Amino acid sequence: MTMSKALVRSAVGAVLILALISGSPLFAGEAIHNGVDLWMTVAGFAQTNFADEPLPAGFFCEGSQPFTGTVKFKGAPLTVEPAGSLGAIDTIVRRLDDAKFDAKGEATTRIQLMALSLVSTKPIETSCGKYDVAVSLTGKQPVTLMKIFQSDAFGGTYSAPLELNVRAVFTPVNGDKSGRREVTRRLDLGPGTHSVWAYVNLPRYKQGVRVDTDGDGKPDAVLPAASNFLAGVSPALLKSPPPLPRLAATTLGGTDTTAPIVCPAGQCPYYSCHCAALDTNPQWNQSSTGCADDHLHCIWTCAPSGATDPSGKVVACAVVAQPATGLE
Repeated sequence: MTMSKALVRSAVGAVLILALISGSPLFAGEAIHNGVDLWMTVAGFAQTNFADEPLPAGFFCEGSQPFTGTVKFKGAPLTVEPAGSLGAIDTIVRRLDDAKFDAKGEATTRIQLMALSLVSTKPIETSCGKYDVAVSLTGKQPVTLMKIFQSDAFGGTYSAPLELNVRAVFTPVNGDKSGRREVTRRLDLGPGTHSVWAYVNLPRYKQGVRVDTDGDGKPDAVLPAASNFLAGVSPALLKSPPPLPRLAATTLGGTDTTAPIVCPAGQCPYYSCHCAALDTNPQWNQSSTGCADDHLHCIWTCAPSGATDPSGKVVACAVVAQPATGLE
């Protein structure tokens, strides 16, 4: 017996109505495999402030004043084997669990910082001279909870507060090794702005890549197998993952508008910023805390073409998006 077209349309309509009433997605949410998310820091848009926890008097040399200033950072590519296999990646977050979506299209996984490599954009000034600053992870890293939301068959958004234990090493510019100093800190960062993801079927890196996780310049841990989850790219039908980012000659605000990342068609290089205070998941183009002058870490992502930042400026793919209001 042949079913009439009208009956087919009625059946499809009924399914749509039931799905809308129940709140269930119309697509099957493929489970997200555990793995790592690879990031490149936006130069000059990572910073830490020592006002609340000053470096004590005498830290740099006898008679030096307490240091309460702000240090701005850029990423330094992680040391990896094979060399260059992760491009200009300087930050790695590990998703510890497979994440299965529920009927509402929501999933969770534990996350943990795996590697971090930042250096100051310029030396800091002290009464004892100028110092370069390098930041890496130290000791056991805290675990936080990442919430993943599927908005369509191609991906969605997520909320991922970060907690990390870091070591900051201060090295005299004049080369005096005896003047080297270091300090450890615990940082808590709220969910990032523009936290988006897309499914991907092909691996972004080869099996067996080793990475330096403690800043000593020696790769000491093997990355897990590449996942089907690509953070930092708005939902899209991806035939292959975007290439890993490269180092750029200029930063935001420069005359060269070349971005260090390549985005899928219809998406533009933008950034996601984690700020100091914990907060609920913000909209993609809003700051979770206003990004006050304390702790901040912005990473390159891909925004939909035509999106607007908090100042109302439209993101255009022809140029790098300028800093959003409150992020400078």
